Amino acid sequence: MNKYLLTFAVSVFSVGFLSACSSEPESYTTDFLSENEEVRSTVLEDCKANKQSDENCKNANEAEAKSQVKSLEDRMNQ
Repeated sequence: MNKYLLTFAVSVFSVGFLSACSSEPESYTTDFLSENEEVRSTVLEDCKANKQSDENCKNANEAEAKSQVKSLEDRMNQ
């Protein structure tokens, strides 16, 4: 009985410890990523390596598209 109790306690501790160690990536909005090119570039690279959430990847891609459109508009208005 004590053997099973000890095994259970160690299992619960291990799961709790591992859960605390694995952190979710920070969540970014499209607006934030539009204004922060360096963060956007990092997120896009992480997306290629499948290291970001789907939402961050979607927001980073939208922000990148907005940035490209703005860049084209700026060139056309010169």
